[in-house]
Amino acid sequence: MNNQTGSNGSNGQRLLIPLKEAAGMLSMCRQTLMEYVKKGTLPCIRLARNSVYFRPSDLEIFIDSREVQYTPTDIPA
Repeated sequence: MNNQTGSNGSNGQRLLIPLKEAAGMLSMCRQTLMEYVKKGTLPCIRLARNSVYFRPSDLEIFIDSREVQYTPTDIPA
């Protein structure tokens, strides 16, 4: 039987992603990711005092909200 973070939803996607893995997926440290949680920018799930998880859909929304469209003259060097 799968554990909570490895369980699959009806679409085959994992239900929850642990903090360490989510930070790695986003190429940021855990502390930075938790700052977004504390600011209310990124929702999280706490299953126990020191266990923080994220829904894949919340991570996708977080990523999409940071998309920036540059014109050719705006691209930073």
